[in-house]
Amino acid sequence: MLRALKGKKDWDSFLTNVLIDYVKGRCELPIAEMYISEITLYEFIRGCKDPKRAKELLEECFSVIFNDNSIIKKASEIWISLKKSGELIDDRNLLIASVAIDKNLKLLTRNIKHYKKLERFGLKFY
Repeated sequence: MLRALKGKKDWDSFLTNVLIDYVKGRCELPIAEMYISEITLYEFIRGCKDPKRAKELLEECFSVIFNDNSIIKKASEIWISLKKSGELIDDRNLLIASVAIDKNLKLLTRNIKHYKKLERFGLKFY
C-alpha cells in the first residue's frame, strides 16, 4: 500500500532516473527506509511497459510523499525567487526538490546539475 509520511525528518528522496537504474540492475540503493515523491511515482509508472508491475514494485519498496500545503507553499516561494533571478527550472523538478527541502530530505539523483541552484534554498544531496 502507498503511504504518506508524517513527522519523520531524516528521509531520503529518490528521483525517477535512479529508480529506473535500480529496476534495470544498474545500481544498488542505500540500505535505508526509502521514499519517493508523487511526481516520481507518476514519472516512473507512465514510462514502464508494465504499469501494474511497476506499481507493485513501488508499493513493496517505497513510501510515497504526497504534496501537501507546506510543500506547495515552499515550491511557490522558490519559484518566485527563481523567476526574479531569471533561473526558472522545470516544474516537476521544482516540486520534487521542494518535497526534499520541506521534509528535510536528501535527494538522490544522477542529474545534480538540474538541481544545483536549489542548494541555496536548503536542498541537500545524497
